Amino acid sequence: MFTDPSFWVGLAFVIVVGFLAKPIMRSVSASLDGRADKIRTQIEEARKLREEAQALLADYQRKQRGRTL
Repeated sequence: MFTDPSFWVGLAFVIVVGFLAKPIMRSVSASLDGRADKIRTQIEEARKLREEAQALLADYQRKQRGRTL
């Protein structure tokens, strides 16, 4: 087994892939974290806009009810 060249090639391949996977996974993780932060910000902005729209709707409904009475 240890004298077979294909074993050493396979072992070297696994080691190289192992060393390359760590920085790649870090980069992917950082990218996903950044995207999650951006999405979180967009959701918060949408929530604020919805609250403003609901407040405006309630205000206009009160004004409309005031005119009909």
